[in-house]
Parts: sequence; C-alpha cells; structure tokens
Amino acid sequence: MAATATAATTAEPTTGQLWVRALRAPFLVASILPALLGVVAAYAAVRAFDPFLFLLTLVGVVVFHLATNMLNDAFDYRSGDDLAVRHQNPFAGGGRVLITGRISPKAHLAVALSFFAVATVFGLLIFWLLGAFGTPAGMLLLAIGVVGAGAVLFYVGPPLRLAHRGVGEVFVALAFGPLVVVGAYLVQARTVHPGLVLLSLSMGFLVCAILWINEFPDIPADTSVGKKTLVARLGPERSLVVYDALVVGAYAMPILALMLRFLMPAAGGFPPATVLLPIVTAPMAVKTLRAAAANYRDPMALIPANAGTIGLTVVFGILLIVGVAVGVWLPL
Repeated sequence: MAATATAATTAEPTTGQLWVRALRAPFLVASILPALLGVVAAYAAVRAFDPFLFLLTLVGVVVFHLATNMLNDAFDYRSGDDLAVRHQNPFAGGGRVLITGRISPKAHLAVALSFFAVATVFGLLIFWLLGAFGTPAGMLLLAIGVVGAGAVLFYVGPPLRLAHRGVGEVFVALAFGPLVVVGAYLVQARTVHPGLVLLSLSMGFLVCAILWINEFPDIPADTSVGKKTLVARLGPERSLVVYDALVVGAYAMPILALMLRFLMPAAGGFPPATVLLPIVTAPMAVKTLRAAAANYRDPMALIPANAGTIGLTVVFGILLIVGVAVGVWLPL
C-alpha cells in the first residue's frame, strides 16, 4: 500500500498537465488584483462602471499575463537559462516544462504568441469602443498599452532582453502597478487621479517583490547565460535591502495617497481613509522579511519567504480593494 501511494505521488505528469503548468496560472493573481483595484477605484472616485468594458479589460489583462509567463519560459529555455538551474525551489527557475522534452518549443512559442495576439486584439477593441483616439485619456491609454505590450514581448525576448540589461524588475513594477491599475481606471473613468497612482505603486512594489525574492536562487543560472538581472548585479546582500524597501514602500503608498487627499480639497474624498486597511497585514510582512533575511542564500530554505511574499501580496491587494470599495458606502 505504501509503495503504491509513493508511486502515485511521484508519477510523471501527463502532457496535458505540463501544458497547464506552462500557463503558471497561480501567478495570475498578480495581474487580476491590480485590474480589480483600478475598476473599483473608478467607481469609488467618479461612480463610473461599464460591465462590458470591465470584462474586456479583465480578460485582456489575464491573457497578456499568460503570454508573459509563456514567453519568458520560451526565451529562457532558448538561452540555456532553464537548463542551468540546479535548485528545486518551485517558486524560482521558471515553469520547467520545456526541459522535460515532452512539449515542442515551437508549439509552446506559438501558443505564447497566440495569447499575445489575442490580448492585443482585446486592447485595440477597448480603445475602439472608447472612441478615445486624439483625447488625452485615449493617448495615455494607448501609451500604457504600447509600453505594456513591449514589456511582455521583450522582458527576456530579443532584441531588448530587458531582464538581461538589469531593468526587467523596473518594468515588472511598472506593468503590474501603474500600467494595469491606471489603465483599468482610465477605461472606466476616462481620467486619472493622482491618489490612484500612489495606490497602484503599492501593487507594483509587491508584485516586483515576488519576482525579486524569486530571483535569488536563480542568480548562478542567470549569470551563466548573461542574464544580468538587477538582483544579480546588486548581489544578494544589497538585493535583500531593496527587497525590504519594496515591501515597506507598499505600506507607505496608501499613507501618502491619503495625505495627498487632504492636501487636495478638490480630490472629492478619494481615496478614503479605509485604504489604510492593508496595514493589518504588517505582521505577515515582518514574518516574511525575517524569513528572507535568514535564508536568502539557501534556495530551499528560502521557500517560506517566496510563498510568504505571494501570500502577503494577495491579502494586501484584497484589503486595499476592500478599503477603496468601503469608501463608497462609508466616506471617510
């Protein structure tokens, strides 16, 4: 009986399961929460909500994220990065489906590019439905789409290879923070609120922190193929300081947004004081930061910090959205 149970738990995944793993769907929370924040904020600030545009935005963001996940794995595999990974940390080292040899790299890339094409169509459809060409809001939305699409294609893809040049982390913070949050807000409200930009940075910092802590175990593999990420360039000790700053910075942004509201009487009560709700997650943050400080050189011991950063981002993001939403019925 024990032998049978062991065999079952160590069974090789099917090809279908490998394709599902290639999507890296659990990480989609990093794009869904920012998109929801932007939409909820638009309703809270100016009572703007179009359910059809919301659906198009959410699907478009998710499909772009799927394209990002698969394109990153596709180009990391081609560079030899995936083959150079020696650790077994499940949060680092990419999806690891192509190294099994059971999924064709060409088919994998074709699916990734198909996701990218579909997401681009969704973006263009939203832009067309808004009829915003030539307006300031429309031009800003177009710029957000172009920068976001470029980050998807060239994070590790040639010729730019942003991650190889040490700026990939910056683009991740930008893409999963201001680009998604402000973009989703723009689609609904046709304008931008400065307080929202600060709130969007909270999500950007935390999503960047996920990537940041996940890059620690990959430093040897990344540098062996010339992928000089910012974490690799700074080294583990200085990168740990930046990781701490990203997490702490996420908590500072709602405070600054609320201060900005009081300095701007025309802000119309946005954001509400309830955006400080995520501060209750501070104990989670302290626990995660301590785990990272104690284990940043050990890929396997670092796993609680990897998981903790994701958990913190999810809970913080949900509470931030709730805090914004509560302000609709309980203005503070």
